[in-house]
Amino acid sequence: MTSLKPVRSVLVTGAGGNLGQKLIAHLLAQDWCVRIVALDRSTPSSMTPADRVQWVAGDLADPSDMRWHEALAGVDAAVHFAAQNPYPDAPWSDASASFDMTLALLAAVGRAGLQRIVFASSNHVMGQYKDAPLADALTPGALTTSLPPGPGTRWFNGREMLQGFAYAASKLMGERACLSEAHRSNGRLTSVCVRIGWCQPGENRPETINTSGLPGEETNAGPDTERDLRWFRNMWLSNRDFAAVMERALLADAEAWPQPGIVVNGMSANRGMPWDIETTRRLIGYEPQDDIWDHVV
Repeated sequence: MTSLKPVRSVLVTGAGGNLGQKLIAHLLAQDWCVRIVALDRSTPSSMTPADRVQWVAGDLADPSDMRWHEALAGVDAAVHFAAQNPYPDAPWSDASASFDMTLALLAAVGRAGLQRIVFASSNHVMGQYKDAPLADALTPGALTTSLPPGPGTRWFNGREMLQGFAYAASKLMGERACLSEAHRSNGRLTSVCVRIGWCQPGENRPETINTSGLPGEETNAGPDTERDLRWFRNMWLSNRDFAAVMERALLADAEAWPQPGIVVNGMSANRGMPWDIETTRRLIGYEPQDDIWDHVV
C-alpha cells in the first residue's frame, strides 16, 4: 500500500447530527487536527464559532451540488455520517437515497485525492444475530466482521414488530462500496468502516438504553424483552469510546492491514458481549475504556 502523510484535516458529513457534533467537539481538542470542514444540508445557527471549523451547506443527495465537491479541496480524510434517514426504521426510499449519497461521496473523494474515508456503518448490519438461529452459536466476542452479514435487527416498538432491513442493507452496501473504492485505488485511498454500536444523543447514559430501537423512547415490553434489552445494552458505545474509535479510524497506519479497506466493530468494552473488538484493537489500536455493566444490572 502507498505510504501516506499524516492526517491533519478532516471533512465530516452530517456534521450537525448527533455523531457529527460529538466528533467535531473531540477533534477540536486534538492538536493534530488543524482543520475541520463541517458539511451538512444547512449551516446550524446555534453552533459555537471555532477558528478551525469551516461550515459548508451542501446536499450530498445532489451529485451536481458543487458546494460539497469544493469542500473536499485540501482535505486529508473524510468521516461519513450523513444519511437521508439515520434511524433503523428508515423505509427503502430513504435507505436508497442514503446509499446514493455514499456512492456520490466516494466518487468525489477519489477524484479529490483524499487518503482516507471513515464510513459510519452500523451494528444493524449484523442485527439478525440477535435471534435464533444465528444467535444460537454466539459466544462472547464471537461476532466478528468476517462472519456472513445478517442485516436487519428485529424489535418491538410498542405497537408492532419491526425489522430494519432497508437501513441495514444501505449500511452493508456502503461498506462494500468503501472496500471496493479502496481496492480500486490500490491503497491511495484507505477506508475504515466502523459498525457503530448505540451512541445515544447527548449524555448517552447507560441506563437509558432500551428495547424500542430508537433513542429517547421507553423500553417496550414485547416478545423476549429481557434478551432484547441485553442485546441492545451490549451495543452501547460511550461518548469517549466513540471519540476514541473514530480518531483511531482516522489515524491508524494501514501498512499492516490485510487490504486497503477494513471493517471493524465499534462498541465499548461491555463484558460478555457477542461483539468482537479484539480485531478493532489489533487493526486500528482502539482501546475502549467503558463497560455498560459497571452502570446497570
